[in-house]
Formats: sequence, C-alpha cells, structure tokens
Amino acid sequence: MSVSKNNQLLSADNKLNDLSNIKQFINSANSRLDAITSITNNSHAIAADAVTAMICENQDSVNSQISLNTTNKMSVCLRDGEIILRIVAYLLISNDESVLEKSCLKDLKNTYLALGVPLRNARRVIELMRDATISDLNSTVNNMLGKKGFLPELISETEFQFERILNLLN
Repeated sequence: MSVSKNNQLLSADNKLNDLSNIKQFINSANSRLDAITSITNNSHAIAADAVTAMICENQDSVNSQISLNTTNKMSVCLRDGEIILRIVAYLLISNDESVLEKSCLKDLKNTYLALGVPLRNARRVIELMRDATISDLNSTVNNMLGKKGFLPELISETEFQFERILNLLN
C-alpha cells in the first residue's frame, strides 16, 4: 500500500509541475505577444527614426549627384523598414523561416542596387531598427507585471532574426 500511496503522491506532484509549467508557458507567451504587439504598433516610428538617423549620419548620400529622386528612395526604405519589422515580429511568434523565402526580402539587395541606394546605408537602417526594437522590447517588458525571465531569450532571438535579414544584403 505504501508504494501505491507514493505513486499517487508522485502523480499529484507531476500534475502540479505540469500545471505550473503550463501556467509559466502561458504567462511567457502572453508577455511575448505583448512585446511583439508593441513592435508592430511602433513599426512606423521605428522605421522612420532609423531612416532619419541614417540620413543624419550620411549627409553626403543625400547631397551627392547620385541622390536623384531621394524622396522615392526614402519612401522605399520606410516601406521596407516596416515590412522588415513585421516579418521580424512574425518570426518571433512562429519561427517559420519560409517567410523569408516567400517575402520580397530575398530581392531586397537588388531593389536597393537598382535605386542607387548604397547597401551600407540599407544595412545601417536595419541595424538602427534592430537597436530600436531591442530598446522597445526592454521598455515594454520592464513595464509588464510578472516574471521577465524570457526577455534575454527574446532579445537574442530578435538579434538573430535581424542578422538573418542583414545577411540578405551581403
């Protein structure tokens, strides 16, 4: 009988552990979704700030002879910046790498070359968006209640996804 009682106690402990793990997963998933929602909601501002900062860093790219039709180039960079941020958010939720193959990002390099946008400028915009996104994640998660132990993993995943996109411009 004591073996049966021990098995029942172990079974009860396992159920409590399972419930605890499920609760932890749900809390982490909800927090992850809140952080990703913040990225999506702020995507326009993040992209616009990154493009503006890159232009401020590289005044010569705006003032040169090759910068004809700068408004068109900037609007393409803004559009692509928002698309990149939405794809990063999707990758953080789904980890479905096929989206990179299905999206227009595989032709990103050719688009910028055709427009005469220096690839170093395009890479710089993506780096600035990465930094702003990580800052946004930090502030969003720090304003949340509850455990924040998933934040380092989320930041690492975010950096990895941006690196994958940066590699498309090499």
